[in-house]
Amino acid sequence: MPTLDAKQTYKNLKKKGFEDSANRSDDHKYLEFRYNGKVVLYTKISHGEKELGDSLIGQMKRQCKLEKSDFMDLANCPLSLEDYTAKLREQGLLDSNE
Repeated sequence: MPTLDAKQTYKNLKKKGFEDSANRSDDHKYLEFRYNGKVVLYTKISHGEKELGDSLIGQMKRQCKLEKSDFMDLANCPLSLEDYTAKLREQGLLDSNE
């Protein structure tokens, strides 16, 4: 089973346009993906986790509207912001003319 380093995943998602959310809790960091100023989706990472296991990766990929392989690429950086927004457009989550 693949795992992801939690801190590196957090940093990489921030590089891809995710922002810290005002929704916070003691045990999770919430991240929002905004496009043209509008919150499109969110995900969260547990504060205490050093590695993200298969279950949490599954939850995050659903929240990010990606297949697992695409989410792994997003978290590890091969999937660019442009490619990610193109995938969201294909799903109708972003306007195609933006």
